[in-house]
Amino acid sequence: MDNSVIDFSDSDFSEFESDDDVPLADLIRNFDDSSDSDGSGSESEDQNNDTWSVNDKTPRPKRPFIGPEPGPTTLLSPDDKEWDFVELFFPVMLIELLVKQTNLYASQKQSRKPDPSWRQVTFVEMKAWLGIRVYMSIIQLPQTQMYWSTDKTFGNLSIRKVMKRDRFMKILQYFHVNDRSKMQPRGHPTYDKLFLVRPILDEVRKLCLQNYNAHQNVSVDEAMVKFRGRLSFKQYLPAKPTKYGIKIWVRADPANGYVNDFQVYTGRDGPAENGLAHRVVTELMNGINGRNHIVNMDNYFSSPMLFQELENNGTYARGTVRSNRKGFPHTTLKKKDVKNQGDMKFAQKGELVTCIWKDKKEIFTLSTADNPANIDSSVPRKSRTGDIKEVPAPVTISEYNNYMNGVDHADQLRTAYSTFRTSRKWWLYLFWFLWDTAVVNAFIVMKESPYHKLKTRKGKPKERALIDFRMNVAKQLIADYTENEKASLATVNAGHFPSNGLKRGRCRQCSKRKRRHECFNMCLQCNVHVCVPCFKDWHTDILKNGY
Repeated sequence: MDNSVIDFSDSDFSEFESDDDVPLADLIRNFDDSSDSDGSGSESEDQNNDTWSVNDKTPRPKRPFIGPEPGPTTLLSPDDKEWDFVELFFPVMLIELLVKQTNLYASQKQSRKPDPSWRQVTFVEMKAWLGIRVYMSIIQLPQTQMYWSTDKTFGNLSIRKVMKRDRFMKILQYFHVNDRSKMQPRGHPTYDKLFLVRPILDEVRKLCLQNYNAHQNVSVDEAMVKFRGRLSFKQYLPAKPTKYGIKIWVRADPANGYVNDFQVYTGRDGPAENGLAHRVVTELMNGINGRNHIVNMDNYFSSPMLFQELENNGTYARGTVRSNRKGFPHTTLKKKDVKNQGDMKFAQKGELVTCIWKDKKEIFTLSTADNPANIDSSVPRKSRTGDIKEVPAPVTISEYNNYMNGVDHADQLRTAYSTFRTSRKWWLYLFWFLWDTAVVNAFIVMKESPYHKLKTRKGKPKERALIDFRMNVAKQLIADYTENEKASLATVNAGHFPSNGLKRGRCRQCSKRKRRHECFNMCLQCNVHVCVPCFKDWHTDILKNGY
């Protein structure tokens, strides 16, 4: 990860060592990969360099993991459905809050400028509105209005049947999470940059922590919520797929991508005692210290000082590290010490084990989680001829590769069917991040529920798919809500419409063609089984025969 970060906040360029405000132009001119992200970097080596022992393989056994059994903390009954799992992270009280605040904001706006087309939104209507947004995340069209198009190719009868376009857009216009009239001005002691999403953010974060016990290995990294508009704490990360947006520090589970905890970065609140990265890791690990977890991180966060503090708190750590960190033995481990791929040299001080390893370039690692006696390992690498060969490597590298992907996995699941759509309101992007995080975490909990395992017809285990989960959430949110009566009656007025029968039966149209095909689909008017491909032909034949 490229850790050179340009912070568009009006406070500081927090990723650089200096705490002084620097003009953006000067920051770009001084753009430097060797900048120290946590404030602990230094060109001077620790004065106690002689305490580092080189290539010392004295065994240091590690304490066993003593945390609670990893997995969901709440088991739902076999009758509970997808939305019941989402309610674990986005409860009914939050939807009630959305209804209350949306109606409040609409009344505040109308006190200044009446809007005759507005009417109060209800709880059932808000659920249907959220269901439509989930539906849109699965079936994506370039413009929101296209879902209500009368064009048979691009229009969507299902959406038109649930809610009229103007009503959907009107709810979006007044959609709110918190009371703007109570927001303190900038500069006030209690000013909160995240006030507009604070109630949802705090509740979702609390429930993410509460509903799942983390595995022993966890990973800490940064995630980005895409946003290109004007915002004081917008970030620029040139090496990330999402280069501009809101940066969020995340602790996630590498086993499945579950988001255990997160913090939204809003710029510098004040000088951190040991640097920003140090503070972020210690705060994200606060609730699970003393259980011998292993936190995996990249060189943006890691430093000997941080690892020692975590070890004192009952948490092991592992990661790559920058050689200019304060306390790192950079005069003992030099790049010239490793010349060929697979060469390594390591040093040990107490529980700290650091290593320089040559891959295509020199890589420095730091760990309190790995036993020096078992430091040797290997990683697969492809040669120029295309053959796979095993290259000697410290065990920290292979373990880091296995357990550093938690946040990336969470991002992959969250953005697969992202709910947000382009908006000028920055807080909407953050709201939909929280919504998608709640949905993905609910999916993981349902996936691991012993009462909700899927099986094939032959009884073999079947993997639960995120898209199926989202589709069912959309259906359960919308339920039987119908606001557009004209569209909903269009199929009823046709006289014959399909439904699912209680039992499987032979398709009558297929039988006429001397083909045997069984299905559940029926025409309620005709009271016969007719499969979907034959539905039109069956009724066309009826009309020709004079029925």
